[in-house]
Amino acid sequence: MILLTLAALLMADPPARGTPSPGDAVVVSALTTEQLVAQCRGKDADPTPDFCTGYILGAFDTLSRSRQICPSSTRATTVKVLAIVRKYLRTRGKTATGAPAFVVRDALQRAYPCKRK
Repeated sequence: MILLTLAALLMADPPARGTPSPGDAVVVSALTTEQLVAQCRGKDADPTPDFCTGYILGAFDTLSRSRQICPSSTRATTVKVLAIVRKYLRTRGKTATGAPAFVVRDALQRAYPCKRK
């Protein structure tokens, strides 16, 4: 159920910078970005199976399947993905105003952009 909700949030038209733009789908989340930042404290590359790891990897899978990110198998290991998003949350999470799904999406899109055709 959580992954379906996350998938629906991430499939919405992407806003420019982690914040919904006028006309974007309204994002309803029981989790705030501040709460996600708190859940993801610790070592960036810690693959311990917990809420933070599940949230990030669920977002990664959803974004990959929907072609919103384009990771290569050599650059996208579990540890690297977790480190990228945790570092992004640590450095930008406190000032982010969007839903946590958008903040995680922004981190992953910066790390694994798709080439424009």
